Amino acid sequence: MADYDNGKFGNGTDTAVKSFQSSKSLSVDGKAGKATLTALDKATSGGGSGASTAAKNLKKKFGSIISSFASKYSIGEDVLGGFILTESSGSGFTSGKLLIRFENHIFLKNVSNASKTFKVEDKVHYYYKNGTWNKTHTGNQASEYDAFNLAIGINEYYAYYSISMGLPQIMGFNYEVTGFSSPKAMFENFSLSEDNQMKGFCTFIAKYSSGSLLKACQSRDFNRMGAIYNGDGATYGPKLKANAADYAKA
Repeated sequence: MADYDNGKFGNGTDTAVKSFQSSKSLSVDGKAGKATLTALDKATSGGGSGASTAAKNLKKKFGSIISSFASKYSIGEDVLGGFILTESSGSGFTSGKLLIRFENHIFLKNVSNASKTFKVEDKVHYYYKNGTWNKTHTGNQASEYDAFNLAIGINEYYAYYSISMGLPQIMGFNYEVTGFSSPKAMFENFSLSEDNQMKGFCTFIAKYSSGSLLKACQSRDFNRMGAIYNGDGATYGPKLKANAADYAKA
């Protein structure tokens, strides 16, 4: 019988309390103080029942990663969770392949001889293959990878540079902020697991815009967070705040 089942506060109970405290962003001291007991009461009384399915799924899949990074960077776990809930897609893979979006305009801007293969007309992206101009963004990963693979044949570095990747859909040109040596290294790392994608996203949040986004997260300034990340704090700030509250319930 585990010691937390026998009425004695032994090593097993201490470990369980510390684990619970960590998951709730409490001071991890192994003591069942007022804050810990309040959080425990909320958890056992169905306190997470008001959370959305998306928030519950996010916490179930990545709660430990979010908790770890929130602690490392002194961000409220709900703030980081709410940010990720707002900005990440539901999955980082499609049919076993990393979810990508190839951005023609980024590639064209950086590769001078790409105009015979890629173009943008009336904001619609096209790539040229088998004698036909095809739409890049069709909602189907086959067209995204068609465009991406053609780009690799023209300029590999800028091909990886010009795609958004995985669950957080971070652009390849943000590879350094995300903690990688090249866009291709980021692609290869993200292709291994959604956990890697989430770790990269947390690193990105901490380092983006020379740390100004991190400071906004630490001070719980949701409008500032929205302004820095999306350029529109008035629109995105309330969404970030609402999702932080949602994640806190999960």
